Amino acid sequence: MDTPSFEEITIDCGKAGEPLNPYWKVCVGGGRVGEGLRADFQKHLGLVQQEMPFNYIRMHGLFHEDMMIYREENGQPILNWQYVDLVYDHWLSIGIRPFVELGFMPYALASGEETVFWWKGNITPPKDWERWEWLIQQFVRHIIDRYGQAEVRRWYFEVWNEPDLTVFWKDANFDVYLELYERTVRAVKEIDAALKVGGPATAASSFNPGRAPWGKEFLTACRERELPIDFFSTHPYPTFHPVDLEGKGYMTWDGPDRLLVDLTGYEATLAETGYSQLEKHYTEWSSSPSPRDPTHDTAFLAPFLVQNNLRGRGHADSLSFWVVSDIFEEARVGDTPFHGGFGLLNIQGLKKPSYHGYWFLSRLGDDVLEIGASYVVTRHASGKVSILLWNYCHYKPESNDSRSIQKAVGSRQIYDIFEPTPEKQFALSLSGLQGNVRIQTTRFDREHGSALDAWLDMGAPDHILREDLAVLRQKTELDVMVEYLAASSEPLSWTCTVQPHGVTLLDISANVSL
Repeated sequence: MDTPSFEEITIDCGKAGEPLNPYWKVCVGGGRVGEGLRADFQKHLGLVQQEMPFNYIRMHGLFHEDMMIYREENGQPILNWQYVDLVYDHWLSIGIRPFVELGFMPYALASGEETVFWWKGNITPPKDWERWEWLIQQFVRHIIDRYGQAEVRRWYFEVWNEPDLTVFWKDANFDVYLELYERTVRAVKEIDAALKVGGPATAASSFNPGRAPWGKEFLTACRERELPIDFFSTHPYPTFHPVDLEGKGYMTWDGPDRLLVDLTGYEATLAETGYSQLEKHYTEWSSSPSPRDPTHDTAFLAPFLVQNNLRGRGHADSLSFWVVSDIFEEARVGDTPFHGGFGLLNIQGLKKPSYHGYWFLSRLGDDVLEIGASYVVTRHASGKVSILLWNYCHYKPESNDSRSIQKAVGSRQIYDIFEPTPEKQFALSLSGLQGNVRIQTTRFDREHGSALDAWLDMGAPDHILREDLAVLRQKTELDVMVEYLAASSEPLSWTCTVQPHGVTLLDISANVSL
Protein backbone atom coordinates (compact mmCIF):
# COMPACT_ATOMS: atom_id res chain seq x y z
CA MET A 1 0.00 0.00 0.00
CA ASP A 2 1.25 3.47 -0.85
CA THR A 3 2.39 5.62 2.06
CA PRO A 4 -0.40 8.04 3.01
CA SER A 5 0.18 11.72 2.44
CA PHE A 6 -0.08 13.87 5.54
CA GLU A 7 -1.29 17.44 6.09
CA GLU A 8 -1.58 19.50 9.27
CA ILE A 9 -4.27 22.18 9.58
CA THR A 10 -4.21 24.66 12.48
CA ILE A 11 -7.19 26.99 12.75
CA ASP A 12 -8.43 29.65 15.15
CA CYS A 13 -12.19 29.19 14.78
CA GLY A 14 -12.84 32.60 16.30
CA LYS A 15 -10.85 34.67 13.81
CA ALA A 16 -12.37 36.90 11.15
CA GLY A 17 -13.16 35.28 7.84
CA GLU A 18 -14.02 36.34 4.30
CA PRO A 19 -17.31 35.75 2.45
CA LEU A 20 -17.55 32.36 0.78
CA ASN A 21 -19.22 33.67 -2.42
CA PRO A 22 -20.87 30.37 -3.48
CA TYR A 23 -21.06 31.26 -7.18
CA TRP A 24 -21.44 27.56 -8.07
CA LYS A 25 -25.04 27.57 -6.80
CA VAL A 26 -26.17 30.43 -9.06
CA CYS A 27 -27.01 28.33 -12.12
CA VAL A 28 -27.27 24.73 -13.32
CA GLY A 29 -27.95 23.30 -16.78
CA GLY A 30 -30.81 21.03 -17.76
CA GLY A 31 -30.87 19.71 -21.36
CA ARG A 32 -33.69 21.10 -23.50
CA VAL A 33 -36.70 23.03 -22.26
CA GLY A 34 -39.16 20.42 -23.54
CA GLU A 35 -37.70 17.89 -21.08
CA GLY A 36 -38.92 20.20 -18.34
CA LEU A 37 -42.47 18.98 -19.10
CA ARG A 38 -41.58 15.42 -18.06
CA ALA A 39 -42.65 14.19 -14.64
CA ASP A 40 -39.38 12.31 -14.09
CA PHE A 41 -37.26 15.35 -14.91
CA GLN A 42 -39.41 17.49 -12.63
CA LYS A 43 -38.89 14.94 -9.86
CA HIS A 44 -35.11 15.05 -10.31
CA LEU A 45 -35.01 18.83 -10.36
CA GLY A 46 -37.29 18.94 -7.33
CA LEU A 47 -34.92 16.69 -5.37
CA VAL A 48 -31.96 18.91 -6.28
CA GLN A 49 -33.85 22.03 -5.22
CA GLN A 50 -34.87 20.42 -1.95
CA GLU A 51 -31.39 19.28 -0.92
CA MET A 52 -29.00 21.80 -2.54
CA PRO A 53 -30.96 24.52 -4.35
CA PHE A 54 -29.66 26.47 -7.33
CA ASN A 55 -30.88 29.97 -8.20
CA TYR A 56 -31.28 29.54 -11.98
CA ILE A 57 -31.58 26.82 -14.59
CA ARG A 58 -30.51 27.09 -18.25
CA MET A 59 -31.83 24.80 -20.99
CA HIS A 60 -31.65 24.62 -24.80
CA GLY A 61 -34.49 24.75 -27.29
CA LEU A 62 -36.93 27.35 -25.97
CA PHE A 63 -38.21 27.96 -29.51
CA HIS A 64 -37.89 24.36 -30.70
CA GLU A 65 -40.90 22.68 -32.25
CA ASP A 66 -41.70 20.55 -29.20
CA MET A 67 -42.52 23.76 -27.29
CA MET A 68 -44.98 24.76 -30.04
CA ILE A 69 -44.46 28.47 -29.46
CA TYR A 70 -44.33 29.66 -33.07
CA ARG A 71 -46.03 28.60 -36.28
CA GLU A 72 -47.39 30.32 -39.36
CA GLU A 73 -50.73 29.91 -41.11
CA ASN A 74 -51.28 31.64 -44.45
CA GLY A 75 -48.06 33.52 -43.85
CA GLN A 76 -49.24 34.93 -40.53
CA PRO A 77 -47.48 34.14 -37.24
CA ILE A 78 -49.38 32.37 -34.46
CA LEU A 79 -48.02 32.13 -30.92
CA ASN A 80 -48.76 29.61 -28.20
CA TRP A 81 -47.34 29.98 -24.67
CA GLN A 82 -49.02 26.96 -23.07
CA TYR A 83 -45.96 24.74 -22.68
CA VAL A 84 -43.47 27.42 -21.72
CA ASP A 85 -45.91 28.61 -19.05
CA LEU A 86 -46.09 25.08 -17.61
CA VAL A 87 -42.29 24.83 -17.49
CA TYR A 88 -41.66 28.27 -16.01
CA ASP A 89 -44.52 27.94 -13.52
CA HIS A 90 -43.00 24.72 -12.23
CA TRP A 91 -39.50 26.14 -11.97
CA LEU A 92 -40.63 29.17 -10.02
CA SER A 93 -42.78 27.03 -7.74
CA ILE A 94 -39.68 25.13 -6.56
CA GLY A 95 -37.49 28.20 -6.17
CA ILE A 96 -35.47 28.27 -9.38
CA ARG A 97 -35.55 30.97 -12.07
CA PRO A 98 -34.99 30.72 -15.84
CA PHE A 99 -31.61 31.64 -17.25
CA VAL A 100 -33.18 31.98 -20.67
CA GLU A 101 -31.27 30.74 -23.70
CA LEU A 102 -32.88 32.36 -26.77
CA GLY A 103 -32.83 29.61 -29.44
CA PHE A 104 -33.12 27.50 -31.52
CA MET A 105 -34.93 28.81 -34.62
CA PRO A 106 -38.62 27.92 -35.10
CA TYR A 107 -38.98 25.89 -38.30
CA ALA A 108 -41.48 28.31 -39.80
CA LEU A 109 -39.06 31.19 -39.25
CA ALA A 110 -35.83 29.42 -40.27
CA SER A 111 -33.85 30.36 -43.34
CA GLY A 112 -32.48 26.84 -43.82
CA GLU A 113 -32.92 23.21 -42.84
CA GLU A 114 -29.67 22.58 -40.94
CA THR A 115 -30.33 21.09 -37.51
CA VAL A 116 -28.54 19.68 -34.47
CA PHE A 117 -29.31 16.61 -32.34
CA TRP A 118 -31.75 13.83 -33.14
CA TRP A 119 -34.60 16.14 -32.13
CA LYS A 120 -33.47 18.56 -34.86
CA GLY A 121 -32.98 21.94 -33.30
CA ASN A 122 -32.74 24.37 -36.22
CA ILE A 123 -29.43 26.25 -36.24
CA THR A 124 -30.01 28.72 -39.09
CA PRO A 125 -30.63 32.47 -38.91
CA PRO A 126 -34.19 33.74 -39.34
CA LYS A 127 -35.52 34.21 -42.85
CA ASP A 128 -37.19 37.40 -41.65
CA TRP A 129 -35.21 39.44 -39.13
CA GLU A 130 -38.12 41.73 -38.31
CA ARG A 131 -40.31 38.75 -37.47
CA TRP A 132 -37.57 37.34 -35.21
CA GLU A 133 -37.49 40.67 -33.37
CA TRP A 134 -41.28 40.55 -33.11
CA LEU A 135 -41.13 37.01 -31.66
CA ILE A 136 -38.58 38.07 -29.05
CA GLN A 137 -40.65 41.07 -28.05
CA GLN A 138 -43.85 39.07 -27.83
CA PHE A 139 -42.10 36.53 -25.63
CA VAL A 140 -40.76 39.23 -23.33
CA ARG A 141 -44.13 40.95 -23.10
CA HIS A 142 -45.78 37.64 -22.27
CA ILE A 143 -43.46 36.68 -19.42
CA ILE A 144 -43.68 40.19 -17.95
CA ASP A 145 -47.47 40.00 -18.09
CA ARG A 146 -47.45 36.58 -16.46
CA TYR A 147 -44.70 36.92 -13.86
CA GLY A 148 -44.37 40.66 -13.33
CA GLN A 149 -41.70 43.11 -14.33
CA ALA A 150 -39.86 42.93 -11.01
CA GLU A 151 -39.54 39.14 -11.29
CA VAL A 152 -38.40 39.08 -14.93
CA ARG A 153 -35.80 41.75 -14.23
CA ARG A 154 -34.08 39.12 -12.09
CA TRP A 155 -33.80 36.72 -15.03
CA TYR A 156 -30.99 36.50 -17.59
CA PHE A 157 -31.34 36.29 -21.38
CA GLU A 158 -28.52 34.65 -23.35
CA VAL A 159 -28.47 34.94 -27.13
CA TRP A 160 -28.12 31.44 -28.67
CA ASN A 161 -25.76 28.59 -27.75
CA GLU A 162 -22.19 28.04 -28.95
CA PRO A 163 -22.51 29.92 -32.25
CA ASP A 164 -18.77 29.53 -32.84
CA LEU A 165 -19.41 25.86 -33.68
CA THR A 166 -20.86 24.89 -37.05
CA VAL A 167 -22.93 22.23 -35.32
CA PHE A 168 -24.86 24.96 -33.44
CA TRP A 169 -24.84 27.94 -35.84
CA LYS A 170 -24.80 27.71 -39.61
CA ASP A 171 -21.23 28.09 -40.85
CA ALA A 172 -20.26 29.44 -37.40
CA ASN A 173 -20.58 32.85 -39.03
CA PHE A 174 -19.48 35.56 -36.58
CA ASP A 175 -20.96 38.47 -38.57
CA VAL A 176 -24.38 36.84 -38.79
CA TYR A 177 -24.29 36.00 -35.09
CA LEU A 178 -23.42 39.61 -34.34
CA GLU A 179 -26.52 40.67 -36.27
CA LEU A 180 -28.57 38.14 -34.31
CA TYR A 181 -27.22 39.52 -31.05
CA GLU A 182 -27.73 43.16 -32.05
CA ARG A 183 -31.29 42.66 -33.21
CA THR A 184 -32.14 40.51 -30.18
CA VAL A 185 -30.67 42.74 -27.51
CA ARG A 186 -32.24 45.87 -28.99
CA ALA A 187 -35.61 44.11 -29.22
CA VAL A 188 -35.45 43.10 -25.55
CA LYS A 189 -34.22 46.49 -24.36
CA GLU A 190 -36.99 48.25 -26.26
CA ILE A 191 -39.46 46.46 -23.99
CA ASP A 192 -37.47 47.00 -20.79
CA ALA A 193 -33.96 48.41 -20.71
CA ALA A 194 -33.39 46.87 -17.28
CA LEU A 195 -33.60 43.28 -18.54
CA LYS A 196 -30.22 41.50 -18.54
CA VAL A 197 -29.01 40.31 -21.94
CA GLY A 198 -25.63 38.85 -22.87
CA GLY A 199 -23.50 36.39 -24.81
CA PRO A 200 -21.81 35.17 -26.93
CA ALA A 201 -22.27 31.76 -25.22
CA THR A 202 -19.38 30.28 -27.16
CA ALA A 203 -17.68 26.93 -26.70
CA ALA A 204 -14.36 27.13 -24.91
CA SER A 205 -11.32 27.07 -27.15
CA SER A 206 -9.76 23.65 -27.52
CA PHE A 207 -6.44 25.05 -28.62
CA ASN A 208 -5.97 28.30 -26.70
CA PRO A 209 -6.87 27.95 -23.01
CA GLY A 210 -7.78 31.21 -21.35
CA ARG A 211 -9.06 32.81 -24.55
CA ALA A 212 -12.76 32.52 -25.25
CA PRO A 213 -13.59 32.10 -28.94
CA TRP A 214 -14.95 35.34 -30.34
CA GLY A 215 -14.50 36.89 -26.90
CA LYS A 216 -12.35 39.87 -27.79
CA GLU A 217 -13.99 40.31 -31.19
CA PHE A 218 -17.49 40.20 -29.75
CA LEU A 219 -16.79 42.61 -26.90
CA THR A 220 -14.96 45.00 -29.23
CA ALA A 221 -17.93 44.97 -31.62
CA CYS A 222 -20.32 45.65 -28.74
CA ARG A 223 -18.29 48.71 -27.76
CA GLU A 224 -17.87 49.99 -31.32
CA ARG A 225 -21.57 49.55 -32.17
CA GLU A 226 -22.72 50.70 -28.72
CA LEU A 227 -24.59 47.44 -28.21
CA PRO A 228 -25.97 46.81 -24.74
CA ILE A 229 -24.38 43.87 -22.92
CA ASP A 230 -25.09 42.96 -19.30
CA PHE A 231 -23.00 39.82 -18.98
CA PHE A 232 -20.32 37.84 -20.78
CA SER A 233 -20.75 34.09 -21.25
CA THR A 234 -18.73 31.17 -22.59
CA HIS A 235 -18.24 27.46 -21.76
CA PRO A 236 -14.85 26.57 -20.20
CA TYR A 237 -14.69 22.80 -20.59
CA PRO A 238 -11.16 21.61 -19.60
CA THR A 239 -10.48 19.50 -22.68
CA PHE A 240 -8.83 19.58 -26.10
CA HIS A 241 -10.25 18.33 -29.42
CA PRO A 242 -13.88 18.04 -30.39
CA VAL A 243 -16.14 15.12 -29.62
CA ASP A 244 -19.12 14.38 -31.83
CA LEU A 245 -22.67 14.09 -30.52
CA GLU A 246 -22.46 10.32 -30.32
CA GLY A 247 -19.31 10.47 -28.25
CA LYS A 248 -17.32 8.76 -31.00
CA GLY A 249 -14.68 11.42 -31.48
CA TYR A 250 -11.89 11.81 -29.04
CA MET A 251 -10.71 14.39 -26.59
CA THR A 252 -7.88 14.85 -24.15
CA TRP A 253 -8.08 16.41 -20.72
CA ASP A 254 -5.94 19.37 -19.72
CA GLY A 255 -4.16 19.76 -16.40
CA PRO A 256 -5.90 20.16 -13.02
CA ASP A 257 -5.55 23.96 -13.13
CA ARG A 258 -7.29 24.45 -16.48
CA LEU A 259 -10.41 26.10 -15.05
CA LEU A 260 -8.41 28.76 -13.25
CA VAL A 261 -6.33 29.35 -16.39
CA ASP A 262 -9.55 29.89 -18.35
CA LEU A 263 -11.27 32.15 -15.83
CA THR A 264 -8.27 34.41 -15.33
CA GLY A 265 -7.73 34.54 -19.09
CA TYR A 266 -11.31 35.64 -19.67
CA GLU A 267 -10.86 38.32 -17.00
CA ALA A 268 -7.87 39.62 -18.93
CA THR A 269 -9.92 39.76 -22.15
CA LEU A 270 -12.67 41.70 -20.41
CA ALA A 271 -10.14 44.14 -18.99
CA GLU A 272 -8.46 44.56 -22.36
CA THR A 273 -11.76 45.48 -24.01
CA GLY A 274 -12.90 47.82 -21.25
CA TYR A 275 -15.46 45.48 -19.68
CA SER A 276 -13.76 44.63 -16.39
CA GLN A 277 -16.95 45.23 -14.40
CA LEU A 278 -19.16 43.10 -16.63
CA GLU A 279 -20.89 40.11 -15.02
CA LYS A 280 -19.22 36.82 -15.96
CA HIS A 281 -21.55 33.84 -16.34
CA TYR A 282 -20.01 30.61 -17.56
CA THR A 283 -23.19 28.88 -18.61
CA GLU A 284 -21.87 25.36 -19.23
CA TRP A 285 -19.10 23.49 -17.48
CA SER A 286 -18.16 19.97 -16.47
CA SER A 287 -15.11 17.71 -16.60
CA SER A 288 -15.69 17.30 -20.35
CA PRO A 289 -18.22 18.28 -23.06
CA SER A 290 -19.12 14.70 -24.00
CA PRO A 291 -22.51 13.13 -23.12
CA ARG A 292 -20.81 9.75 -23.29
CA ASP A 293 -17.78 10.26 -21.05
CA PRO A 294 -17.56 7.28 -18.64
CA THR A 295 -15.63 9.34 -16.10
CA HIS A 296 -18.78 11.44 -15.54
CA ASP A 297 -20.13 8.51 -13.50
CA THR A 298 -17.00 7.87 -11.44
CA ALA A 299 -16.11 8.97 -7.93
CA PHE A 300 -13.57 11.29 -9.59
CA LEU A 301 -16.32 13.88 -10.16
CA ALA A 302 -16.93 14.65 -6.47
CA PRO A 303 -13.45 16.01 -5.60
CA PHE A 304 -13.13 17.43 -9.13
CA LEU A 305 -16.17 19.63 -8.56
CA VAL A 306 -15.22 20.58 -5.02
CA GLN A 307 -11.64 21.51 -5.88
CA ASN A 308 -12.36 23.43 -9.07
CA ASN A 309 -15.34 25.37 -7.77
CA LEU A 310 -13.39 26.48 -4.71
CA ARG A 311 -10.32 27.46 -6.73
CA GLY A 312 -12.47 29.58 -9.05
CA ARG A 313 -13.90 31.75 -6.23
CA GLY A 314 -13.74 35.44 -7.05
CA HIS A 315 -13.26 34.94 -10.80
CA ALA A 316 -16.86 34.39 -11.92
CA ASP A 317 -20.41 35.34 -11.08
CA SER A 318 -21.62 31.85 -11.96
CA LEU A 319 -20.22 28.54 -13.16
CA SER A 320 -23.10 26.40 -14.36
CA PHE A 321 -22.72 22.64 -14.13
CA TRP A 322 -24.00 20.80 -17.19
CA VAL A 323 -26.50 19.18 -16.23
CA VAL A 324 -29.10 18.28 -13.55
CA SER A 325 -30.07 14.85 -14.85
CA ASP A 326 -29.14 12.06 -17.26
CA ILE A 327 -32.65 12.61 -18.64
CA PHE A 328 -30.79 14.36 -21.41
CA GLU A 329 -31.31 13.43 -25.02
CA GLU A 330 -28.75 15.22 -27.15
CA ALA A 331 -27.19 11.85 -27.99
CA ARG A 332 -30.46 9.95 -27.45
CA VAL A 333 -31.24 8.12 -24.23
CA GLY A 334 -28.34 6.25 -22.63
CA ASP A 335 -28.15 2.51 -23.30
CA THR A 336 -27.28 1.59 -19.69
CA PRO A 337 -27.98 3.10 -16.27
CA PHE A 338 -24.42 4.49 -16.20
CA HIS A 339 -23.39 5.53 -19.71
CA GLY A 340 -21.22 8.57 -19.06
CA GLY A 341 -24.06 11.09 -19.00
CA PHE A 342 -23.69 14.63 -17.74
CA GLY A 343 -26.23 14.43 -14.93
CA LEU A 344 -26.07 14.89 -11.19
CA LEU A 345 -28.60 12.04 -11.16
CA ASN A 346 -28.81 9.06 -13.49
CA ILE A 347 -31.98 8.25 -15.44
CA GLN A 348 -33.36 6.20 -12.54
CA GLY A 349 -32.79 9.11 -10.14
CA LEU A 350 -29.74 7.64 -8.39
CA LYS A 351 -27.40 10.25 -6.93
CA LYS A 352 -24.11 10.25 -8.80
CA PRO A 353 -20.77 11.38 -7.32
CA SER A 354 -21.28 14.78 -8.97
CA TYR A 355 -24.48 15.17 -6.95
CA HIS A 356 -22.56 14.56 -3.75
CA GLY A 357 -19.88 17.05 -4.81
CA TYR A 358 -22.44 19.84 -5.03
CA TRP A 359 -24.16 18.64 -1.86
CA PHE A 360 -20.89 19.02 0.05
CA LEU A 361 -20.38 22.53 -1.34
CA SER A 362 -23.93 23.44 -0.31
CA ARG A 363 -23.10 22.58 3.33
CA LEU A 364 -20.26 25.08 3.67
CA GLY A 365 -20.59 28.05 5.98
CA ASP A 366 -20.96 31.75 5.26
CA ASP A 367 -17.32 32.74 5.86
CA VAL A 368 -14.03 31.16 4.81
CA LEU A 369 -11.51 30.95 7.64
CA GLU A 370 -8.81 29.21 5.65
CA ILE A 371 -8.45 27.43 2.32
CA GLY A 372 -5.70 25.13 1.11
CA ALA A 373 -4.97 22.85 -1.80
CA SER A 374 -7.15 20.03 -0.41
CA TYR A 375 -9.27 21.65 2.28
CA VAL A 376 -11.45 24.60 3.20
CA VAL A 377 -12.51 25.73 6.67
CA THR A 378 -15.73 27.73 6.93
CA ARG A 379 -17.94 29.16 9.69
CA HIS A 380 -21.72 29.52 9.69
CA ALA A 381 -23.62 32.45 11.18
CA SER A 382 -24.63 30.08 14.00
CA GLY A 383 -20.97 29.56 14.90
CA LYS A 384 -20.82 26.00 13.53
CA VAL A 385 -17.57 25.23 11.72
CA SER A 386 -17.70 23.14 8.54
CA ILE A 387 -14.47 21.72 7.14
CA LEU A 388 -14.33 20.11 3.71
CA LEU A 389 -11.44 17.75 2.91
CA TRP A 390 -10.79 16.01 -0.38
CA ASN A 391 -8.33 13.75 -2.18
CA TYR A 392 -8.22 14.63 -5.86
CA CYS A 393 -6.70 12.27 -8.45
CA HIS A 394 -6.03 13.61 -11.95
CA TYR A 395 -5.77 11.71 -15.23
CA LYS A 396 -2.51 9.92 -16.05
CA PRO A 397 -0.61 11.80 -18.80
CA GLU A 398 -0.40 8.61 -20.87
CA SER A 399 -4.11 7.80 -20.64
CA ASN A 400 -5.90 11.16 -20.67
CA ASP A 401 -7.27 10.40 -24.13
CA SER A 402 -10.94 9.49 -24.33
CA ARG A 403 -10.09 6.72 -26.78
CA SER A 404 -8.29 4.90 -23.95
CA ILE A 405 -11.36 4.69 -21.72
CA GLN A 406 -14.07 3.38 -24.02
CA LYS A 407 -12.93 -0.20 -23.45
CA ALA A 408 -13.32 0.34 -19.71
CA VAL A 409 -17.02 1.21 -19.80
CA GLY A 410 -18.92 -0.92 -17.31
CA SER A 411 -15.78 -2.12 -15.51
CA ARG A 412 -13.47 -1.03 -12.73
CA GLN A 413 -10.76 -0.46 -15.34
CA ILE A 414 -12.23 3.00 -15.73
CA TYR A 415 -10.28 4.03 -12.65
CA ASP A 416 -7.00 2.92 -14.20
CA ILE A 417 -6.79 6.15 -16.20
CA PHE A 418 -6.27 8.20 -13.02
CA GLU A 419 -2.98 8.82 -11.27
CA PRO A 420 -2.38 6.33 -8.44
CA THR A 421 -2.86 8.42 -5.33
CA PRO A 422 -2.43 7.33 -1.71
CA GLU A 423 -4.97 8.05 0.98
CA LYS A 424 -4.61 11.47 2.55
CA GLN A 425 -4.41 11.99 6.31
CA PHE A 426 -5.36 15.31 7.85
CA ALA A 427 -4.40 16.33 11.39
CA LEU A 428 -6.54 19.23 12.61
CA SER A 429 -5.89 21.52 15.57
CA LEU A 430 -8.84 23.84 16.22
CA SER A 431 -8.80 26.60 18.83
CA GLY A 432 -11.57 29.02 19.76
CA LEU A 433 -14.18 26.33 20.48
CA GLN A 434 -15.93 26.69 23.82
CA GLY A 435 -17.65 24.00 25.88
CA ASN A 436 -18.60 20.53 24.75
CA VAL A 437 -18.12 19.75 21.06
CA ARG A 438 -20.19 17.73 18.59
CA ILE A 439 -18.41 16.43 15.48
CA GLN A 440 -20.37 15.00 12.57
CA THR A 441 -18.34 13.32 9.85
CA THR A 442 -19.95 12.80 6.45
CA ARG A 443 -17.88 10.71 4.09
CA PHE A 444 -17.92 9.97 0.36
CA ASP A 445 -15.57 7.68 -1.53
CA ARG A 446 -15.77 4.69 -3.85
CA GLU A 447 -17.12 2.49 -1.04
CA HIS A 448 -19.44 5.07 0.50
CA GLY A 449 -22.00 6.76 -1.75
CA SER A 450 -20.67 6.00 -5.24
CA ALA A 451 -23.58 4.78 -7.38
CA LEU A 452 -21.30 3.58 -10.17
CA ASP A 453 -19.18 1.45 -7.85
CA ALA A 454 -22.29 -0.03 -6.24
CA TRP A 455 -23.63 -0.85 -9.70
CA LEU A 456 -20.32 -2.48 -10.66
CA ASP A 457 -20.48 -4.53 -7.45
CA MET A 458 -23.89 -5.72 -8.61
CA GLY A 459 -22.39 -6.94 -11.89
CA ALA A 460 -23.18 -3.85 -14.00
CA PRO A 461 -26.59 -5.01 -15.31
CA ASP A 462 -27.81 -3.17 -18.39
CA HIS A 463 -31.25 -2.91 -16.81
CA ILE A 464 -31.93 -2.32 -13.11
CA LEU A 465 -34.86 -4.20 -11.59
CA ARG A 466 -37.11 -2.24 -9.28
CA GLU A 467 -36.02 -4.24 -6.23
CA ASP A 468 -32.37 -3.72 -7.18
CA LEU A 469 -32.97 0.00 -7.57
CA ALA A 470 -33.94 0.20 -3.90
CA VAL A 471 -30.67 -1.50 -2.95
CA LEU A 472 -28.63 0.87 -5.11
CA ARG A 473 -30.44 3.89 -3.75
CA GLN A 474 -29.46 2.85 -0.24
CA LYS A 475 -25.83 2.38 -1.25
CA THR A 476 -25.64 5.88 -2.74
CA GLU A 477 -26.26 7.46 0.65
CA LEU A 478 -23.27 9.02 2.37
CA ASP A 479 -21.59 7.55 5.44
CA VAL A 480 -22.36 9.63 8.57
CA MET A 481 -20.80 9.38 12.03
CA VAL A 482 -21.34 11.54 15.13
CA GLU A 483 -19.10 11.94 18.19
CA TYR A 484 -19.28 14.18 21.28
CA LEU A 485 -16.23 15.46 23.14
CA ALA A 486 -16.17 16.97 26.61
CA ALA A 487 -15.08 20.57 27.09
CA SER A 488 -11.32 21.16 27.24
CA SER A 489 -8.99 24.14 27.62
CA GLU A 490 -6.76 22.67 24.93
CA PRO A 491 -7.28 23.09 21.17
CA LEU A 492 -9.38 20.36 19.63
CA SER A 493 -7.21 17.75 17.93
CA TRP A 494 -8.81 15.59 15.29
CA THR A 495 -7.52 13.28 12.57
CA CYS A 496 -9.30 12.27 9.40
CA THR A 497 -8.35 9.99 6.54
CA VAL A 498 -9.70 10.62 3.03
CA GLN A 499 -9.48 7.93 0.37
CA PRO A 500 -8.49 8.62 -3.26
CA HIS A 501 -11.46 10.21 -5.08
CA GLY A 502 -12.94 10.91 -1.65
CA VAL A 503 -14.53 13.92 0.04
CA THR A 504 -15.20 14.29 3.76
CA LEU A 505 -17.20 16.97 5.58
CA LEU A 506 -16.63 17.73 9.26
CA ASP A 507 -19.39 19.72 10.97
CA ILE A 508 -18.18 20.95 14.36
CA SER A 509 -20.57 22.56 16.83
CA ALA A 510 -19.46 23.95 20.22
CA ASN A 511 -21.36 24.61 23.45
CA VAL A 512 -23.54 21.56 23.05
CA SER A 513 -25.03 19.43 25.83
CA LEU A 514 -23.67 15.95 26.47
